[in-house]
Amino acid sequence: MITTAALSQSHREAIGELLEAATVHDGVSPLDEAASLALTGDGAQHLLVGPDDAESTPGRGLQVLSGYASVLADGTVQGMVDPAQRRRGHGTALLRAALELRPDAGVWAHGALEASLAFLTGAGLHETRRLLTLRRDLTAASPVPEVPAPTLEDLRLDTFEVDRDADAWLEVNAAAFADHPEQGALTRDDLDQRLAEPWFDPEDLLVARRGEELVGFVWVKQEPGVGLATGPADAEIYVVATSPTVQGHGVAGYLLATSLTRLQRAGVPGVELYVEADNAPALRLYEAWGFTVSGRDVQMRTEQMRTAETG
Repeated sequence: MITTAALSQSHREAIGELLEAATVHDGVSPLDEAASLALTGDGAQHLLVGPDDAESTPGRGLQVLSGYASVLADGTVQGMVDPAQRRRGHGTALLRAALELRPDAGVWAHGALEASLAFLTGAGLHETRRLLTLRRDLTAASPVPEVPAPTLEDLRLDTFEVDRDADAWLEVNAAAFADHPEQGALTRDDLDQRLAEPWFDPEDLLVARRGEELVGFVWVKQEPGVGLATGPADAEIYVVATSPTVQGHGVAGYLLATSLTRLQRAGVPGVELYVEADNAPALRLYEAWGFTVSGRDVQMRTEQMRTAETG
């Protein structure tokens, strides 16, 4: 097994091939956005298992992989095993190595697949967090609710501009997600990395201003080239937030309605977003907007760490 903080190009190519095979087989990607970005970024430890756990050395690369796992700087772990190489101990070896690196790891089971949950439970891990995927249809049969503009003086909607808005965006994001383990911790480097992604379009990042102050935003993610053969694919409400200074005035709802209306007019068939399963107020809001649960991701920890969190 290779453990490295720096992946070679051949490593990344092998991981990409393994990721595609696992995603096609399981129907869900085993890596989330943070883990995918870490393949070309810094701050993660990467665990790679060659065919039948064949030995290799960092720098030489691997032509194929039997398994891969990442340990991110925040302690989250996610990984995958080649569907043709499962039940041969590769997953157990990867999990053991990841927990040796981070005993406090939060291990993701994306898609909450029965086999993944059974494997992690059998290894002594317990569910500590559940993330839901919600989806809403955007066809003509599901009209977007009309939301009046907030009655706040000098409030207007605008398009995001990096030089002008990046720092203010980070301030609003940090305040709105102060209790969120990932979103609230985004740094300028994290933001710049996402702004450099092929899917980023400034027109899809709508901001609300009150005077010169940025007080809210809604960010839509549309992957380029996805769904072209059959028409537009679903979009993602990447993040929506408002400053505490305007919360309770309907700014978030106005931003969301404006964004959904734009997507519907563009012929986008549906939209999805992610929300914590224990965030009852957000769930009630999105259910009222016509969103329904379409997927689940589960994070699991050892009994020791679960006890420490709840104790």
